[in-house]
Amino acid sequence: MKAQELVERALELLGPDRGTVLVEHSTSANLRWANSTLTTNGLAAQQLVHVVAHPMLRGGLAAGTASADVRTPADLQALVEAARAAARGSGPADDAAAEVPPRPASADWDEPPLLTTPEDLAPVGALLGQVLPEGDMDHFGYAEHSTSSTFLGTTGGLRLRHDQPAARFELCGKSAGRTRSAWAGRTGQHFADMDLASAPEEIRRGLAAQAKHVEVTPGRHRVVLSSSAAADMLIYLLWSAGARDAVEGRSALSRHGGGTRVGDRLSPLPVWLRSDPHAPGIQCADHVQSTESSAFSSAFDAGMQVGAADWVAEGTLRSLITTRHSAGLAGIADTPFVDNILAGVQGCTGNLEDLAARVGDGLLVTCLWYIREVDAQSLLLTGLTRDGVYVVRDGQIVGAAGNFRFNESPLGMLDRVLDAGSPVDCLPREWADWFTRSRVAPMAIADFNLSTASEAV
Repeated sequence: MKAQELVERALELLGPDRGTVLVEHSTSANLRWANSTLTTNGLAAQQLVHVVAHPMLRGGLAAGTASADVRTPADLQALVEAARAAARGSGPADDAAAEVPPRPASADWDEPPLLTTPEDLAPVGALLGQVLPEGDMDHFGYAEHSTSSTFLGTTGGLRLRHDQPAARFELCGKSAGRTRSAWAGRTGQHFADMDLASAPEEIRRGLAAQAKHVEVTPGRHRVVLSSSAAADMLIYLLWSAGARDAVEGRSALSRHGGGTRVGDRLSPLPVWLRSDPHAPGIQCADHVQSTESSAFSSAFDAGMQVGAADWVAEGTLRSLITTRHSAGLAGIADTPFVDNILAGVQGCTGNLEDLAARVGDGLLVTCLWYIREVDAQSLLLTGLTRDGVYVVRDGQIVGAAGNFRFNESPLGMLDRVLDAGSPVDCLPREWADWFTRSRVAPMAIADFNLSTASEAV
């Protein structure tokens, strides 16, 4: 059955119960290479059906979700019954809300799903044909193009569709003897629109700078975070900005004594952090697609319109990620999650090299790796630098240090921002498997805690 038919049939099977059906049709094509040799390639397709049932129980509405790859009408019937059973087993939901009002169906609702083909990888193949034969270094990396078409229908009459293309490219070059390593990442919607050709030269510059080692002791340092590294830290801040956790005192954005920190100054500089589903080049769904309830989603909000959200503006916390229920708990405006991020400092411009030149002396951190939370109450994170920590003296890169383990909070980082460049599209190294739509400025941070040395290259 077509995705649209699955939506309609599942809604019929819900009978008198309220509910939502989301069909997600996804395809992907990828290439992987190691030691300057292509190792794997693949083309995959999947269609998942998510059914949310909201039966009325004694005490209120419930929510139950079931998901499966549906192949037959019997599979779909079983899936709907599984969702009902899950709802009855969970009992009345504390986040139950009125049904999202209907609005006009998506104009392309009846069109076939968006598909990825091997041809979408052609620009990557052409680049690798030039780069891999070079014998002065070993190349490693990964490229993936994916598409997702989602079809969301509700018993209240919503019929909403979203198409999401995404392209991701990572290139790593290692010197002979594997003593030096540099990385470059690119992200966008299609490889044909991305600047892939500059990645090998970025790798070469990095490896050349690493030829001179400069000893740097662990401690607190002035650092310049690349856009990728800054994005990795700020994405985790966004993921930790759920209003429900904050109002219940379980996050670093909880106010001491009760409530949330909305309205608090987080940075002395006019830092801004926002999301916008219609931001050109990093567009994402403009309606809620959640089919389960969590710290910042509600199964009852599926289909709600999503707009631009200013999380931080002029250095002040303006919004938290809400559902209709958690917005009421916190007494703040309803601002649902948006699947992209934009960040910078008002009035600050320039590229990474311009920013390093303005900083004068410090360390340039290319990317971060293996980030983990240490303390939710302060949002303290730990992780490793990787593939290039460069020493800057008088605004010029003079060599490279080793790698470090860091212990730092994105909140503390914002409080110590010194300067920033212009926001650019960037691939977050750590979170690239889950989050690629990032437009973030490189940032200079005072007293960034590089706590211990790391033996990683």
